Amino acid sequence: MTCDTSPDALSEAATEYDLIIIGAGLTGLSLVCWLLQLAEAEQTTLPRVCLLEPRTHYSNDRTWCFWDLEAHPFRGLISQRWGRWQVSQGSIVACQTDNNAAYAMLPAEALYKHALAKIANNPAFTLQLGVTVSTVQQDDDSVLVAGSVCGSTKHWQAKAVIDTRPPSNSQLSANEGCWQVFSGLEVACAKHGFDTSTAILMDFQGGYRHPCFIYLLPLDQDHFLVEWTAFQADKATPADYSADVKAWLQRQNVENFHVTRAESGSLPMMRLSKNTNSGRVLNAGVGAGWMRAATGYHFVSCQRGCAALARQILAANASDNWQLHSPQVRTRWLDWMDMVFLRALKRHPEQAPQWFVRLFAGTTAAQMSRFMNDKPYLGDAWAVASALPPAPFIRAVLPW
Repeated sequence: MTCDTSPDALSEAATEYDLIIIGAGLTGLSLVCWLLQLAEAEQTTLPRVCLLEPRTHYSNDRTWCFWDLEAHPFRGLISQRWGRWQVSQGSIVACQTDNNAAYAMLPAEALYKHALAKIANNPAFTLQLGVTVSTVQQDDDSVLVAGSVCGSTKHWQAKAVIDTRPPSNSQLSANEGCWQVFSGLEVACAKHGFDTSTAILMDFQGGYRHPCFIYLLPLDQDHFLVEWTAFQADKATPADYSADVKAWLQRQNVENFHVTRAESGSLPMMRLSKNTNSGRVLNAGVGAGWMRAATGYHFVSCQRGCAALARQILAANASDNWQLHSPQVRTRWLDWMDMVFLRALKRHPEQAPQWFVRLFAGTTAAQMSRFMNDKPYLGDAWAVASALPPAPFIRAVLPW
């Protein structure tokens, strides 16, 4: 991206749109693709949309994984599926198999390329990179957004705003959860020896003060993605665990390998305080609580939320009534179960390996895939609760 410093570009006059989306990551780009898909299906006019994104370029910086149970605009971009997955602690291994509910992987590079092409080919959408939004001001009939572009302030005006920025620390209930911190490497290694039919979701490692586990996705006989993940009370620098990943590879006798890509992150496994749930400014994505706090999974709930928001936006554009409402991406009783689990995990982190192994050993693949994708039946939830030891979770119902 280059900075346009012409008088028009830096004018104080606000550029007007129907909708502004703050952030063009997973949530912002998913919302665009849902708008396009639904508008085409319903033969509805698209609003004029501007996406404001702080990054100046896109890279293959992450992967999204989920159980492949529902349709969405990116289903054709899935690069890998595993019909078998496992959780382990030492010699204790819990495996589940269901080829009809495969564990799926979608690379960020594929999603970005697909969505950016959609934006470039449709005049209803404008993407502005290198924009750091500073203020969002709402009045009776519009919203004014101010942001920094190449060191200068610029303004945008719209009838509504969808804010996909991550939550602030003040929104997080740090006393009832932890941070999921991970460092990962995508590795090329001829005949690495890992079972390509199985996704290793959690292989817990002993001897650490935090619960730590290896997450391993064999991509083919010569490539795999491996991540070191820790549940910890404080938010550490993700790169802190890169040495642990390499040490684990040495213990597995993986030699002559080449790192093709790295990824890292810190996910808040915490309950969020309530955000604005109606009006002309809505939160969406992780900042709206769409990410599953007890797991860190986000992709499927993000697609549900974006589909629901896209329907509202198209209706608002048709009626010119831009009073929007936050969609509910999962049931309240599921959020309550997660809150209890996170309290128990906070109080007894040393029990995490045993609990997760019991969880996958005591449920079926179908039950677990629905539960992890935020769409469980009541029987699935009962099976999950029955698989865990009752005492610590009964005590965790109380907030003290």
